[in-house]
Amino acid sequence: MSINKLFETTLLASALTLAFAQPAAAAWTGNDNSVELGTTITNPAFNGSTVGFSGNPALTNDAWGMQAAFTNFYLPTSAQSVIIDARSSAGNYPAFSIFRTNVAYSGDTVGVDTPAEVTGQIHKFNSVGQAGDPGIIWATGPDGIVETLGYVSSSSNNYVNSYGGVIDSGAHDISNDDLYETGVTGAIGVTGNPAFATTKRYATLTLTDLQAGWYAIFVGGADIAGTGGDITVKVTASAAASTYTPPAAVPVPAAVWLFGSALVGFLGLNRKSVRV
Repeated sequence: MSINKLFETTLLASALTLAFAQPAAAAWTGNDNSVELGTTITNPAFNGSTVGFSGNPALTNDAWGMQAAFTNFYLPTSAQSVIIDARSSAGNYPAFSIFRTNVAYSGDTVGVDTPAEVTGQIHKFNSVGQAGDPGIIWATGPDGIVETLGYVSSSSNNYVNSYGGVIDSGAHDISNDDLYETGVTGAIGVTGNPAFATTKRYATLTLTDLQAGWYAIFVGGADIAGTGGDITVKVTASAAASTYTPPAAVPVPAAVWLFGSALVGFLGLNRKSVRV
């Protein structure tokens, strides 16, 4: 079993005791972050950064936590589809990632930092990393990220950040499994003449069979050529509920841990034998 799967299994177990807590909404019109079937929630001016998501050469294309921002929403009923739409009011290049979480996560440090993340984990991080990956361990934990489902960037540029994270143009499904959705698709485009610097751009993701629960979005610009301008974010749930039943998370058998411990012990004894 991969390290990511181990993290996810552990965090999913923690979610059972946290799933019913619904803290106050963050950054949505009317202070309502609950997306009922057939409804839309909106923030008309969520973020205006130009390189908060990626595209800043001074940060080796890492996400800039002090410029872009997290928000969250709650899906009370599993939906046949949920569309997340980010649009710039001017010449910005909107981009965002969508994460499954246990609670209303808003970008706080909840995980144990590795040495590489001790300095400025919020200042710069990996916006497309999975739970437990370098650059996002700080956001991984029972009160944080469980799984990264996908991302979309309206920039035509492709980046690799300092943590090895790949941020390509367009929409991308990077989920580990089908526990929370059955597919992530999307689109990018312009709503004006691309020859003008103030052209409005958009980035959308559609999550099919999105399961009930908490989700976090990290939103920002993704191109140093952007001219700024607020990014409007909308989340819309289909009127139809999902009929999909996700597979049960498979816990790590106790025998696996015992085998691993025995193997470590055997290797340790072997090293001692070599030294004699």
